[in-house]
Order: sequence, then C-alpha cells, then structure tokens
Amino acid sequence: MSALTHPVVVLGGLSTALALCLAAVTWHQRETRGARTYTLLLVALAVWTALYVGQLLVPTAAGKRPWFVARHAMGPLFAVAFWLFTARYTDRHEMLDRRLLGPIAAAGLAFVGLVLLNPGGLYWSALSLDPMGPLLLLELTLGPLFWLNCVYIFGVVAAAHVVIVSAWKRTFDSYRPQLLVMTAIGCVEFALAVLFLSEHTALLPALNPWPNVQLISYGAIIAALPIGWSYVNGFFFDRRPLAHRAVIESMDDAVYVVDREGTIRYTNPLGNRLVGRPPDADAPTAPAAEVFAARPTLLSCYEQAGDAVDDATLACEIDGEQRFYDIRVSTITDSIGEPSGAVVVGRDITEERRQRGQLRVRTAQLERQNERLDQFGQYVSHDLRNPIQVASGYVELARETGDLSRLDDIDRAIRRMSEMVEDLRELTAVDRDTLDVERVNVARAAHTAWAHVDTDGATLRVPENDIILADSDYLLHVFENLFRNSIDHGRPDEAADAIGDGGALTVTVGPLDNGFFVADDGVGIPESERDAVLDHGYTTDDGGTGLGMAIVRTVADAHEWAVTVTESESGGARFEFHHVEVPGE
Repeated sequence: MSALTHPVVVLGGLSTALALCLAAVTWHQRETRGARTYTLLLVALAVWTALYVGQLLVPTAAGKRPWFVARHAMGPLFAVAFWLFTARYTDRHEMLDRRLLGPIAAAGLAFVGLVLLNPGGLYWSALSLDPMGPLLLLELTLGPLFWLNCVYIFGVVAAAHVVIVSAWKRTFDSYRPQLLVMTAIGCVEFALAVLFLSEHTALLPALNPWPNVQLISYGAIIAALPIGWSYVNGFFFDRRPLAHRAVIESMDDAVYVVDREGTIRYTNPLGNRLVGRPPDADAPTAPAAEVFAARPTLLSCYEQAGDAVDDATLACEIDGEQRFYDIRVSTITDSIGEPSGAVVVGRDITEERRQRGQLRVRTAQLERQNERLDQFGQYVSHDLRNPIQVASGYVELARETGDLSRLDDIDRAIRRMSEMVEDLRELTAVDRDTLDVERVNVARAAHTAWAHVDTDGATLRVPENDIILADSDYLLHVFENLFRNSIDHGRPDEAADAIGDGGALTVTVGPLDNGFFVADDGVGIPESERDAVLDHGYTTDDGGTGLGMAIVRTVADAHEWAVTVTESESGGARFEFHHVEVPGE
C-alpha cells in the first residue's frame, strides 16, 4: 500500500472534497443570512484538511514543519470567523460590537503570531517521526502556548455555540430545525476535539484509536450529514432565526416578533419608526410592554391578544405626518398547541382612511347635487309653467284676433324664462371639483361685480383690501347676486328717504376674523324669513327668479364656507361668510 492510497490520506482527501462541495452549496444560498460567512468557514476547513493531508505525505520532519505551523496558525482565525458567522446567523448584532469583537480579534491575531514565531519553543518542540505503515506521522511536544491557544479557540467557538443553542431555545418551532443542525455540528466538533486533546494530556486516557492521527481534521465528513440533510429539505439557510427578513423588511407594515417570555426579538424598520426608534436600529430585545408603552393603543392590543378590542386603530404622528395603523396580534403556538410567542402587525391604513374620507365627501357632494337637481326639477315644472302659459296665451290670442299689443308681455315672459334658465345653469355648474381656487383681492372683486349691476344710485363701500382663496368667477356671482338683492329689496316701497342719510342706499363689503360680510343699510330681512332667504325659489318679487340667493348658498357650499343671514348695524340685511381660507393657513 502506498502513502497515497492509505485510508488516512484517502479519508483526508474525501473530507477536503466534501468541505468544498458544502462550500458550493452554501454559496448558492449566499443571499441569505450567514451563508457567505459559513462558506468562508467551509473553505477554511477544506484548506485546513488539505494541509494535514500534505503534512502526512511529506516524508521528513523538517518538511512536515511548515504544514504543521500553517494548520495551527489557521485555528485562531477559524474561531474569529465562526464568531462572526454566529452573530449574523442568529441576528445577535451585539456580538459585532467593537468593544467585544475587538479584543477577540486582537487575541486571535496575537496567537497567530505566536504560532508562527514559536518563541523559546513555548508552542512546540522536539519534532520526530512515528511510522504507521507507509506513512510517517509527526510526533512532537506541545508547550504552554499551545494550550493557551486551545483555550482561546475552544472558548470562542464554545461561546458562539452557546448563542446558537440559546437561540434554539427561545425561538419558534418553525425556525428550530436549522438551529438544531448547527447544534449537532458543534457537538461533532467538540467530540473530535476531545479525541485529539486526549493524546496530549494526562487528564484523559488516550481515546483516539489511531495515535497521532488527528481525526478532528476529518470533521467535514461527519458535518456533511446534517448539512446535507437540511439542504435537501430546503431549510438550512432558507429561513433566518426569529424572522424571514426577505419578506418582513419589504412589508409596508410594522412587524414585531415577541417570544414566549414577552420579549421583542425582531422588528422591521417600520416597526422601529412606530415606537420612535431609528429605522435601522436592531431589535430592542426588551419586554414588549416596555417598548409599546409609548403607544398605549399598541400596548392595549398586545395585552388583549385573542380578545375583542373596541378600537384597534392607532393614530400617531411620524416624521411630522399624521398616520393611522390597524393593529392585529396573532398568537403563535407550538406543535402541541402551547403558546410560544406572538406576532404584532401594524397595517398602515392612512391612505385607506384618506380615500374613505374623500369618498364620504364625494358622496355628500353627490347627495347635495341630487337634492339640488330634484329641487330644480320641481322648480322648473312649477315656476317656468307660468311664463310659458302667459306667452302661449298671448301668442294664441294674437293669431285669433291679429292684435299685437301684447308683444311686450310676451317679450317679458320670454326674458323671465331666459333669466331662469341662466340662473339654473349657474346653479347646476357649481361644484367643489369645478372650483379654480386662487388668491383673490376681495375689494377688487367687489368693485368688478358692482360694475356689472344696475346700482340705481346706490353706493358701494369696501374699507379694506383682504386676500382670500376662492374661485374668482364664482365669487363675482356671489357679490352680483347680493348687490342686486340689496338694490332690489333694500329700498322700501313707500319712501326712498327712509333709507340711511338722505335716502341713498349704501352696500358695505368688510372683513371678518375668518371670512367677510356683505351688508346694506336698507330695510333688512324679517327675522322669521332669514332662514329661508337662501333657499331655492325664495323671492318677494313677482318678477324675480327666486334663484339668485340660492346661487349664493351653492357657491358658498362648494367653497365649504358657512353662510349666516343677520341684521346690519343700521338695521339692514347682512350676509356673513365664515371658514374662508386665506393664503398661508
């Protein structure tokens, strides 16, 4: 049997190949948590085993020395790499804190230097050969630095495995298989380490059946079994402990994963923002009751998980914006039905509420529009019938008698119908969605409207130049109809000199704290009729359409202004417009 075909060499070659195959498997899943670091570990294991095979094949003690030194120098680096892998695999970011990771890495590099330098033979000495068939095994004396290096390596690796086991104990059933695999691999590593160390200490009997053959170098063969099983079943790196971030972090909802002890073990960026933490902060790993205390609604929903919650909508301000969340809590149970934790999800319903509010407003607008259309239909069928009958009667009379003296009456009836149609057109056209809101100078709009009205000697007074936000065209209609109302109805029938000073009617447009008013010093509107003035069809003039003041109310409603009818200081009519928006508010 040659050295190349010796079972120990063949086994070493197989272990190297398996480690590289496993590295390819984990690299294939490199986008998942911990896979890249574990790939590095497996490549290091393959190199470490290949160095041992090379050491076995070299026939001299001097030739074996660099292979031996290189392998032992890799030990501390392997321990640091395993610490990094554990931190990422279990989401324990505190393990990566420089105050903890710094000393561990510094100590590892120091041991690498001690292995390479072997000061005073304190790491190894007295290299010799021990024949085993065609192979010459290396026999040596190990010094105190070797044992310190072992304490460091196994201490770091053991601490990392404790983290993995603790994660297995505290997490949910669906995440335990892959953690169980890692725990099994750790047990294999420590069992082989015990076999190796038993040859160099009097505290343990020699457990290795092949003295000076380091079975720890063949750990990849045994580790391949649980890793291969988990890969075939598709879960080794498919999930992450405590949460599947590939799904949760892309959600538009706030998510919290709480363990059976009530401690938050995971939250996504939106979950951090909801409780006032930086989005990229690690999970608080604190009691849920403590973390949720800043959001009483969230805390109440969590504490009442499984019970009916009257109001599960959380309203809060995030980044200066009012947001609304629908809170839902789901209890997680294990395989025997026992509670093992909970998932708290806050679904952002801000946009949904906004759309519902817009729908309610639009529905109300449509209801008002339908109401107006119904009133218009009744009005048209009733009030237009009279001038139509008048005109038709006179036309028929003219045909029968040839008398054209009633043409003026027919013309008046036609003009009245035209006015009604025009007013109806204005009423049906006014709607919130049709407004072209802009900055409007109230005084300028009032003077423009005044110029469109037959003032009959009346005077307009506008003491201030206020700016409001309104549709300028519709605001002109408001002023025109109010001015006509004052001029047509403000003067008493019996005596013009009963008005103001000298009988001249004065119309005033002035500011209010949240709007403006239009008032006159005429005879005013009886208190009993003020509520009806703005209704469709209301008029005290047989020649009026009864729609002018209805247009005023319709325009105000479209702007969401409130209109009140009251008495001016001089006893005349006063129309007040409130809740008028101004620039900058």
